[in-house]
Amino acid sequence: MIITGQELTLRAVTKKDAELLLEQPEKYAEQHGLTLPERWPHVHLNIHLPFYHELLQRDIRNQGYGPWVITIDTSIAGDITVQSIPNDKGEIWIGYYIEPGERNKGVASKAIKYLSNWAISQSDITRIYAECDHSNVSSVKALQNAGYLLHHRFKGLDVYSYS
Repeated sequence: MIITGQELTLRAVTKKDAELLLEQPEKYAEQHGLTLPERWPHVHLNIHLPFYHELLQRDIRNQGYGPWVITIDTSIAGDITVQSIPNDKGEIWIGYYIEPGERNKGVASKAIKYLSNWAISQSDITRIYAECDHSNVSSVKALQNAGYLLHHRFKGLDVYSYS
């Protein structure tokens, strides 16, 4: 699955992509004609990939309910992840990481908006949540620009929702 928008593209990680990213990220980049950032995939994505790979092994229809790679032209700009399949209320959580050189350029806002529009169009998703440290002004702004509203605060974290 690919979501193409203004200036950037989101590519859902496939089962094969997950295997490459876990074992040989440079081959993933080569196969997709992309430039691999120095420290990518980052630690949070590396933690999530084995769980997502297992989810895809159980049912390929789970593709999209995991990491998506954000690209600008031929460069990896970061990633955005649906962190689980929808719960019984149709809720999911997302997380994102933007490469340092791409921060404060609107990349996060666009990626969040594109993925959120795709997710909310799925019949089993009714609400999307994302959290960030309330002092992370760039992340707060990215969520707000993507149409998220503050849902609640908990111990220094702001939880935003989109529906």
